[in-house]
Amino acid sequence: MGLAACTAGTADAVPSAATTTPPVTLTATAPPTAGAACTVEYVVTGSWPGGFGARVTVTASAAHDDWQVAWTFPAGQTVAEHWEATLVQDGARVVADAPEWAPDLAAGGSVSFGFNGAWEGSNPVPDDVTLDGEPCVPPAAAQSGTTRDVAGHAPASGATGGLWLDTDSQAYRAWQAATGQDAALLERIATTPQGLWVGSWDDAPTAAARVTAATRAAADRGETAVLVVYAIPGRDCGQHSAGGVAADAYARWVEQVAAGVVGEPIVVLEPDALAQLGDCDGQGDRVTYLRDAARTLHAAGARVYLDAGNAAWHDAAETARRIALVGTADLAGFALNVSNYRTTEESRAYGEAVSAAAGGLGFVVDTSRNGNGSDGQWCNPRGRALGERPRLVDDGSALDALLWVKAPGESDGTCNGGPAAGQWWQDVALEMARNAAW
Repeated sequence: MGLAACTAGTADAVPSAATTTPPVTLTATAPPTAGAACTVEYVVTGSWPGGFGARVTVTASAAHDDWQVAWTFPAGQTVAEHWEATLVQDGARVVADAPEWAPDLAAGGSVSFGFNGAWEGSNPVPDDVTLDGEPCVPPAAAQSGTTRDVAGHAPASGATGGLWLDTDSQAYRAWQAATGQDAALLERIATTPQGLWVGSWDDAPTAAARVTAATRAAADRGETAVLVVYAIPGRDCGQHSAGGVAADAYARWVEQVAAGVVGEPIVVLEPDALAQLGDCDGQGDRVTYLRDAARTLHAAGARVYLDAGNAAWHDAAETARRIALVGTADLAGFALNVSNYRTTEESRAYGEAVSAAAGGLGFVVDTSRNGNGSDGQWCNPRGRALGERPRLVDDGSALDALLWVKAPGESDGTCNGGPAAGQWWQDVALEMARNAAW
């Protein structure tokens, strides 16, 4: 990064080799509407022969003291380990009591707990979850109105509005290997949809194959994959995430990656590239690279969000000017706060200002690690927290989505005691999960 980025930039993310595990489904929690006591998400977070993991999240319409959630397993499943609540099973009936450290549930608030269980034959989801005896409904049944996708038009054909979870991740493997309270904390990261980064650490055919696998899996589930393209020549101005594809190969690399796109994924295009424009040598014709990449990815069906830095980097007018240099014809919008820690409130206000100066362009915000805001450092600051969970947004503002673009627990680089950029740092992952407000 250039000097300006020392308090405001991004360091990310050369992923380590991964093993394949089946993807799972997550949806966003919706507040109950009038007449519904609560909404419930019962999510199978992982499955293996004879066993499974699950997370239950209940959102209440009214306050509850010493809450209790219950359901009946429909196919003989049994609970084994559990965390964040006390689960007792009697026959097919399961009762989850509030933990001593969190007995009360505010109106509009949510409770969430996880467990591992056993199954034989089939593992259907219970359909009779109650909160203190009152029946809960799925989020879809509690929502009203239509859903638009993040590009501001009708959802992709078959899409349900959910974000796709990639279980082929360092966080997921760390969770699977953990036990006890560490497992409960890491589950918060591992079972939350995050961006899949593709970059110059993979040759083009390998990157395209990863993109195809992710976007096809998402499309098959009617969900939206989030991809991050990170291979611009002169990447990160030679700092922690230095690298990138050679200038004469970049356009072809993007074409091959774009050829792997299935459906209409969200693509965050080149973190830091626009904000670092002109900060160092070796960038080539960066504006043209970005413009052509956006055009190629958009033509392949992607909804492209050009990374535009964060609220502490350039003022809104300058960021809008830089976006205009690239052009907006092939953009769904711009992305903010990728791999940074600025609060959602600050990022939204800044995004609205940039949007107003850029003709109403939409934007997305990375909330993955901003739960405690920024202390002025960008590279592995301690004491941070997971931010708001990702979701698509349709509230009349220019904000299209809150996303987890950066993977919490992956290092920003060899600074503040961290390993190389993109490597898993368990202590920091646990710290951020422990500090989360949810």
